[in-house]
Amino acid sequence: MSDGQLGLLLDYGGVLTPPVERSFAVFEAEHGIPPGRTFELLVAASRDPGGGLIGAIERGELTVDDFDGHLRQLLYDAGHDPVDGALVARMFAGLQPAGALWDVARRARAAGVRVGLLSNSWGTEMYPRDLLDAHFEVQVISGEVGLRKPEPAIYELALARMGLAASSIAFVDDLGGNLRVADRFGMRTVLHVDDDTTIAALEDHLGMPLRGD
Repeated sequence: MSDGQLGLLLDYGGVLTPPVERSFAVFEAEHGIPPGRTFELLVAASRDPGGGLIGAIERGELTVDDFDGHLRQLLYDAGHDPVDGALVARMFAGLQPAGALWDVARRARAAGVRVGLLSNSWGTEMYPRDLLDAHFEVQVISGEVGLRKPEPAIYELALARMGLAASSIAFVDDLGGNLRVADRFGMRTVLHVDDDTTIAALEDHLGMPLRGD
């Protein structure tokens, strides 16, 4: 374990991209589905201890095509017109790399901070691999490791790959439930609401300037 080195872990969707809800809303508007209804149906189908449909796709236990089929049926059973095609790809079409946290990751890494990604995935095709490789020394993507946030085991894996004490790592996520487990491990957590607030918190946690000139 590295002595004295600091670490930074970032979520992907909603932190390094526009908000997930915004991308879902575009999909729903295109298909005449009330705002929030898609996620509402998925949550209702994901209330068992293993996380149901959402847990299965995030751990990579369910293919994207199979998940699309389940979601298509959920929407149809709820009274919506049939929706064909690649549903997950369209729901996440708006999750393109964006925002100031990319520059933060670059600056932190250049300053000697160990920088990692800790992301729940709905399939793995959406990730810009070349961009991730250029910014993150460590990448823990749920569908590739068979674990998902907020399962404690994925945090243990991330810590092992980071090779740092939890107390030396700042972790940014846009979901409070994912941060609560990280808190229990002793990480310094930041709930991402907007770039400016997050960057200010990270500058405090890491003790270094992280903004552009």
